[in-house]
Amino acid sequence: MSLEDKIIKKLNSSFLKSNKNLVGIGDDCAYLGKEDLLISTDTFIENTHFDLKKSNPKQVAKKFFNANYSDLQSSGGRPLYCFLNISFAKTKSAFIHHFLKELTSLLKKYKIILMGGDTTKSITDISLTMTLIGKPFNKRIFLRTNAKEEELICTFSNIGFSKLGYDILYKSKKIKDLRLKKQSVEQFLSPKIYSYAAFLTKLKISSCMDLSDGLIIDLIKYSQMSKKRFHLNNLDNLNPTLYKKLNRKDYYNYILTSGEEFVPIFTIPTNRLSSAVDFFKKNLRVSIVNIGSVLNGSGVTTDEYDLNQIHSFDHFK
Repeated sequence: MSLEDKIIKKLNSSFLKSNKNLVGIGDDCAYLGKEDLLISTDTFIENTHFDLKKSNPKQVAKKFFNANYSDLQSSGGRPLYCFLNISFAKTKSAFIHHFLKELTSLLKKYKIILMGGDTTKSITDISLTMTLIGKPFNKRIFLRTNAKEEELICTFSNIGFSKLGYDILYKSKKIKDLRLKKQSVEQFLSPKIYSYAAFLTKLKISSCMDLSDGLIIDLIKYSQMSKKRFHLNNLDNLNPTLYKKLNRKDYYNYILTSGEEFVPIFTIPTNRLSSAVDFFKKNLRVSIVNIGSVLNGSGVTTDEYDLNQIHSFDHFK
């Protein structure tokens, strides 16, 4: 068990599970049933989540916004209000000025009202925390616990570029294809923002989770919450470009561990897959890929690759 999981487990032990009107630790958002409100919060720390030598203010703002926006969407919500906390050294005030310009532009674009927050002085590194408050579409939230046996596991295509971009920038990963190199670095520094919650609501999916820590580690959490086994297949079709360009070991490493993708992993009845594929292609120009099935049991399994060879992301390493 990772340090992060130990901390969450300890905090969760004090949460009152008897209250049916509250959804707390374990999902992407908290849900206040009586008020019909979804709440998410996320923190970015300089030199942990972003590096000023590699990222400009606009890229940091977009990624920071996306992390929070996708969390709320994966629970079926439409964000309405925002609170923002910022800590920074005076020497980085110029960066913060340009960061805020881009962030406020994004909030206006997605019709989110900034209600307040806090600003404090730090010694060196920048700290950013956003809290989003919103309402679920049609008063229906997506919980990880609602995954059902025999349903299909789906997500957006082309997962893996973010981790490859990170390795290019920080681990000197050699990629001869310049177009692939540029695409991967851009996805890592400034991941594309999708507005997908309303579409998932219309499709009547059963459960959902934001893909932020990597497919394997997120599916393990999904499995634990739903008390089901997630069996993966069809992984060769998840990212056709990387499948063609990389060797087998690298391919599975990137598609299974790439974090900060900020797209949904969701489960859906078998008879709705075709309409989901068509719907997303028409309305969002995104390809949906069925990557497995929900089965009786626990954990994440696959016959396509040895998952013991996968080294997943850890927040405290």
